[in-house]
Amino acid sequence: MNQLKFLIPTHFMFIYGSLMLCMLNANAHAQSGVAISNIVTQSILVQSAPSEKQVELAKRKLDTLKADANANYLASPNVITQFGFQSVWQTTIPHRGVTLFAGMSLDGNEIFAWDKLGVVTRLKPSTGTVLWQGSTQSKLDKIYSVTVLPAVTTPAAIALTDAATVAFEDESGALLAQESLRRVPATAGVKAGDCVVFGDGEGRVIWLKLAESNIAKVATHRDAPGEFSSSKDLGQRRTLLCREVFAAMSLGKVVTAPVVAPGYGVLTVSSGGEVSLFNATNSKPIWRYKSNAPFVSKPNFLDGVVYVAGKDQYLHALDIKTGKSKWDWFNQSPLVNSPFATAEMVVLQVPDEGLVAFSTSPGDKVSGIILWKSKATGNVITRTKDGLITWDDASRTMTLVDTKAGGITASANLPNARWVSSTSSVDGTILLLCDDGRMQQLRPIELMKSTSAVTPTERKTTVNQDAEVVEPATEPAKEPATEPVTEPVTEPAKESEMVFSAARNSFM
Repeated sequence: MNQLKFLIPTHFMFIYGSLMLCMLNANAHAQSGVAISNIVTQSILVQSAPSEKQVELAKRKLDTLKADANANYLASPNVITQFGFQSVWQTTIPHRGVTLFAGMSLDGNEIFAWDKLGVVTRLKPSTGTVLWQGSTQSKLDKIYSVTVLPAVTTPAAIALTDAATVAFEDESGALLAQESLRRVPATAGVKAGDCVVFGDGEGRVIWLKLAESNIAKVATHRDAPGEFSSSKDLGQRRTLLCREVFAAMSLGKVVTAPVVAPGYGVLTVSSGGEVSLFNATNSKPIWRYKSNAPFVSKPNFLDGVVYVAGKDQYLHALDIKTGKSKWDWFNQSPLVNSPFATAEMVVLQVPDEGLVAFSTSPGDKVSGIILWKSKATGNVITRTKDGLITWDDASRTMTLVDTKAGGITASANLPNARWVSSTSSVDGTILLLCDDGRMQQLRPIELMKSTSAVTPTERKTTVNQDAEVVEPATEPAKEPATEPVTEPVTEPAKESEMVFSAARNSFM
């Protein structure tokens, strides 16, 4: 009995000890699992965090990419953003060997460029794609401009050279005609209605117009002897001539391309110190303004006022209707640059003064009112919400100038840009062309945002500048529900992307 009394407490103690041991083992395993989980998590985080060496390598890669962009782009993206512009496209125009390009021409939104062998290239404005290339058939002729003129059937692109006019099919670039000129051009041509107008070295202002004849369907495809395709499916054959229809005289050589003032006429300036306004439809003179010194820069027109600077040391503001002076600003040296008129100011690059802004509404101040002066070089090519964009040919420098006080906001040297032009005086698209055929298009960022803005109910896909496809907005497919992930997991394949992203953020 005493032995039984002893065994019962012993069994209970054994059972109690076993239970306690199980509980301790379970707790130890749980703590061990948490520790292992923490070790795995820390290991993953350590592996996903880039090392200093990886960050340095990523920085070098980013520097290399930037260097390549600076070398290949005429204006690198990180440079032009400070001007409020964005690169839309850059292309290299095909050409023979080391042949250098000689110029470009903007006819509205149409883009043309040509090389020193007389090969004309037309590019698509929205993408920079080459639409066609055609030859003027002469390596010696100098090309002044290319202009698209309407015709009876389809328009034609007219290349104006110093010896002839060369007509290309508007859509294909096929050579239509080549005709010698009676007058040797001294300026580029501009489109005035259905004519192209230019000035010559003897003071004449010439109007050229397309004359079309011998329009016929041509059956050229033959499947079998005696069988021809329907002429409705075939191209047209036509004779196209660009003939002189009007002419006017000015005093002295016409020194710059004429300026078309819509609703008023065609403006010209001459080395004889004369500013003239001619009727755009019949070339008859409307008024002439005579100065005592030559004009060598292009006039500008805005809100019924003509602004022209001359070697007589004056900036003239003339009434477009009468040709009479509204105000004149005098300078101590001759003025040889073209004024730029926009909204409340007209801006002129003045020797020894810099960029000078004048009020377009000086009231009774017949000598004009100066708003500010700036140290920016070059002439203004367009205006954006950020300021005035100037381009200096001599130093190949682009500058952004504040319109309130004339301060320089940004400046960059673009050594590869040989020709720079803008499609408009306000929010203009800027075209850059290099001697080697590289061409780049820049557009204001704000303008691109406005064109790419979408509504909540539809998404717009731009095909080109003239067409737009509207696609209905679709709701993205819902993914099946999944269990929430509590532990961060990094895929090994994306590790390099994370390192490069971290380096880029630290670099920026």
